[in-house]
Amino acid sequence: MMKLKYAPLLVGSLLLAACSEPEKTDEATQPDTEVQAPVTEGDAPEAETAGSVEPEQEAEPDSEPGKVPLATDIWQSPTELTFEDTTVSLSSDLWLNSMPLIGDDGTKPSNRLHASVKLQTSEMKTLPKGIDIFQVLLESEGKQWLVKDNLEIRAEGELTLEVVLREGPEWAPGSRVDIAVIFLLGGAEHIIVQHDVELGEAF
Repeated sequence: MMKLKYAPLLVGSLLLAACSEPEKTDEATQPDTEVQAPVTEGDAPEAETAGSVEPEQEAEPDSEPGKVPLATDIWQSPTELTFEDTTVSLSSDLWLNSMPLIGDDGTKPSNRLHASVKLQTSEMKTLPKGIDIFQVLLESEGKQWLVKDNLEIRAEGELTLEVVLREGPEWAPGSRVDIAVIFLLGGAEHIIVQHDVELGEAF
């Protein structure tokens, strides 16, 4: 009688142990697959789109200011400037020295550009005092000649300041030249231009 009582108890305990083991393995494997899937599918695409869009938006504004050349702004400057009641403009003479002088190589005549660029007033008024000319730029058919060192400046009374330029480039006779003079007055920089000055010859 004692052996029959213990037999059902042993069978019942074995059945409980067998049923509980599969449930633990399922609970252990299911959370791992659910947590890893959102990390690999959601985070990776967001990092690629952020890296590809932001550099293009930052690069475009940096390149825009470099598209406007300095010479374009200069030639849009005025041909006359007014200081109080005095109007100032340019009057220029350009010529090639075609006299029979031996050139630098000793084989051909010198044919270099010379210029007399005058900053003058109208109606016989005196120039403002304190004008400091520090650059003269000439341009013809896409070619430029900038003079900024050792400028030869002459004062003709109180009405005119003349800048003399010598031994410039060998441009073609009859070329049309634009001229810009950059000067300081009263601590401010000013630009004045003259357009379509014909390049002549001196024999």
